[in-house]
Amino acid sequence: MRSKWAYKIERAKPPVFSKAQSKAEFINEILNRRGLDGWELVNVIPMPGSGETHLYFKRPF
Repeated sequence: MRSKWAYKIERAKPPVFSKAQSKAEFINEILNRRGLDGWELVNVIPMPGSGETHLYFKRPF
């Protein structure tokens, strides 16, 4: 059986002057929201220098 997948890339950029705990909560909120929508996190790529992180998701199509 072959499955078809939908993919999504989300750019996450927490507020610059927030504490590490606040940044973690920011990312957790994104992950929980996407999980409730049926998306599964498959990869994370931090973008050095920009403070941005790219989150890669997939879900059955």
